[in-house]
Amino acid sequence: MLFRLLLVFFLWYQAPYVLGQKPIFQKGDRVCFVGNSITNNGEFHHNILLYYVTRFPNEPLHFFNCGISGDVISGIFNRLNDDILVHTPTHVVIMIGMNDVNRGLYSEKPTTNADTLQRRAAALEKYRIGLDSLVRVFLRNNIRVILQKPSIYDQTAVLQTPNNWGVNDALKECADYIESLSLKYELDVVDYWQILSQLNKQLQSQNPSATIIGNDRVHPTATGHLVMAYQFLKTTQVPPQNFAQIVCSKNAKYSKKKSQYCAITTVEIKRDFKRLMVQEYALPYPTTDEQKEALALVPLEEAFNYRYFKVEKLKKGFYTFKIDTTVVGVFSHIDLRKGVNLSTQRYIPQYQQALAVKKALLERHKTEANLRTIKFVEYGFLKDFKNKNDLEAVKKYLDELYAAKLSHNIYFKNQFDKYIAIKPHEERLRLKVNAELLQAYELAQPKKHLFVVEKIISK
Repeated sequence: MLFRLLLVFFLWYQAPYVLGQKPIFQKGDRVCFVGNSITNNGEFHHNILLYYVTRFPNEPLHFFNCGISGDVISGIFNRLNDDILVHTPTHVVIMIGMNDVNRGLYSEKPTTNADTLQRRAAALEKYRIGLDSLVRVFLRNNIRVILQKPSIYDQTAVLQTPNNWGVNDALKECADYIESLSLKYELDVVDYWQILSQLNKQLQSQNPSATIIGNDRVHPTATGHLVMAYQFLKTTQVPPQNFAQIVCSKNAKYSKKKSQYCAITTVEIKRDFKRLMVQEYALPYPTTDEQKEALALVPLEEAFNYRYFKVEKLKKGFYTFKIDTTVVGVFSHIDLRKGVNLSTQRYIPQYQQALAVKKALLERHKTEANLRTIKFVEYGFLKDFKNKNDLEAVKKYLDELYAAKLSHNIYFKNQFDKYIAIKPHEERLRLKVNAELLQAYELAQPKKHLFVVEKIISK
């Protein structure tokens, strides 16, 4: 327990916040997340987008998923214009390396084979040259670049999946190079490799089969993706000071003066009865049950989700606290004087509203995934195919390709079939993904709520 507390303390104080600063992404920004399948699957940057929509509901921006499963730096160059620059981004956020290190060159045992070692070194050198060139392309286009050190390959968990020992060490070399590149071009850099390595080690000290990465050793779990989102928000120093602080003081004037990041329009304060009409400027950040482990590993709630309601100079006794018609709970005068953390109250109207935003963004994620399937098939398998408009010919070609070379993995068959089904609807999907983002922002607009505190037991 002490180890976990010390680790959380270390993670929290790595990069202190600067009060009053603006978030790295501003209203109207267009942000492309560029990478391989870890980006393509999108969970970490969807977690980040959810934070921006709920915390800054009146400052809309747009995130674009520009990940391709299996991609490497040369693949990013091949799709640079019509898959990334086509979005006219203000920012690009890059994470690449998991495939560039060429995992096939690693096996369960270390090797001294000179040819293998030379090929590993060549893969890393190609990575360094390519990433430097890619960064320069974006900078020449006046696009702000944010580098992300790659997530880890879990080569330490006791799993049934064969272990390509040494891959994570190669990713550490990628991470070290990214650090030097960030200094060279004065770029922001987010370190996923370090935090995931630390937390993975912590988990495996208690259970050798535990992993913050999936059973395939490559793709982070929901826990890993939320940790990555936390690390991104912390490193880019999203301002934490705009938490709602709702204070019921001795009268209306003092209540409004002491409250922060909310508007109080009606106040009725009596000896045993308090009534406030409150409109917070943001919503809580909603999480799911499968993300609970991440909340125990990093202080996301304390850093980005703390909202409290307190009542000053309250008479001794017990009080019912309601928001609208929802009973938050029964609290003592001591509890209410200290403040009730609203972020932990999942049944209150504000949290339920935030869950509706999350649901809308999940629908957007599904729509976006269809668009990424189209790009995956076209860049990976149809780049030289002459007549892409003839879907019957495309289907015949893909079916033959699968039967001849890819039948060992049903994933390809599923992606090919999905492509044929959704390609005719590509433009509609583009419009839909934009409409779903607008809907999420509409759902995120804060509402007025009635806060009522009423004494029930004298003591």
